[in-house]
Amino acid sequence: MARMVRLLLPVALMLVVLGCTLSSPTTSTSPTADKGLERTPPVAATPLPTATPNPCPAVTAISAPERPTDFGDSFILTLREYLAAGGNPTALGEVLQVWEALPPDGGIPLQQDFTGDGSLEVAVAFINPLAESFPPEGMLAIFTCRNGAYETLYSYTPGEWANVALVGGEDLNGDDNPELVFADVTCGAHTCWHTLHVWSWDGAAFREQTAGDPSLPYPTFTLTKDAILASSVGVGSVGAGPQRVYTETWSWNGSVITRTATQLGPAQYRYHAFRDGDEAQRAERYADAFDAYLRVINDESLEPWAGYYSAPEERLWFTALARWRLVLLGINLGNFPDAENAYQRLQADFTAEAPGYPVAQLASRFWEAYQRLGLRPEACAQTLTAPEVAAILEFLNSFGYANPTYTAEELCPSTIP
Repeated sequence: MARMVRLLLPVALMLVVLGCTLSSPTTSTSPTADKGLERTPPVAATPLPTATPNPCPAVTAISAPERPTDFGDSFILTLREYLAAGGNPTALGEVLQVWEALPPDGGIPLQQDFTGDGSLEVAVAFINPLAESFPPEGMLAIFTCRNGAYETLYSYTPGEWANVALVGGEDLNGDDNPELVFADVTCGAHTCWHTLHVWSWDGAAFREQTAGDPSLPYPTFTLTKDAILASSVGVGSVGAGPQRVYTETWSWNGSVITRTATQLGPAQYRYHAFRDGDEAQRAERYADAFDAYLRVINDESLEPWAGYYSAPEERLWFTALARWRLVLLGINLGNFPDAENAYQRLQADFTAEAPGYPVAQLASRFWEAYQRLGLRPEACAQTLTAPEVAAILEFLNSFGYANPTYTAEELCPSTIP
């Protein structure tokens, strides 16, 4: 009997150890598919707990599946079954290309651990190849591995007249987990717009992280380690007028992903160089304003818009306006010799019937009033009653709806910025 106890004792100890180290299996259910997430501001990001990876089915050499006859959930089911049978997630783009269902923008599927469970999710966007609308309708599906099989974690449909462009995945809110970044794509008569989405997994569902108006025309998205850079060339309508490249920075502000900076690209058109001078003068960056106005006058590389005025006429108008701004700039700085020099050049170069002559007339009225009153506010107030104001505003506001509208007060501000 004692010998039997000695034999069984190690076995009993081993069972005790195993009982302490093995946990009971748990089950999990995938969230219900959401057809449209609300843009509710999320709470500050909190890192998700570390989880044990769920193994995915082994990749094997299998043929691409046939395209389903119906668009929608049947596409999702077919793609999931392909992955479950050992299809390579990196080959999904090729499958969609064969199906003619690859989105025109951002169509390459993503593989990243968006849920923090240690396994790679697969995010795939696709379009309806038989759609008669433009842009064609599209969907987004996110697959995950659980208990050795693929499940549909989430699906999203932006609408009948929209599709999805995948951007990438990056930890943008500091929770040690990458966010899924993509855009809805919609198009009007002349312009296609991308509306940015940033989805973060909260342990049970994806939550929208953006706030504000994250819509841009024809953007190019770049992900950095802590921000989304969205560069755009502007809208595609001729009536929008001349436009310049700009880049918006979207980043985490402690509670949401929002626009935190906008950077304008170099001025290509003379119109934008003139606006750069006005913006600099308003911001009291007088040296920058001076340089911008001189560039308007002298830079041969600046392009005309020539929408409602010929290129030579437009050049003369902006030369007159830049000299007028130099008059005001000289007075702002107390540099009356430079102000008078700019005024005399304006009067000498722009005579009756010349494009831009109304600017010379306006300057003459101001100069006479300023010499008489010695006060800029009163001189501007008298100047803005002149009939030439309408002609000048007509020119300045002929550069399309995408550009700001000038007011009479901006022709001769009554106060120094």
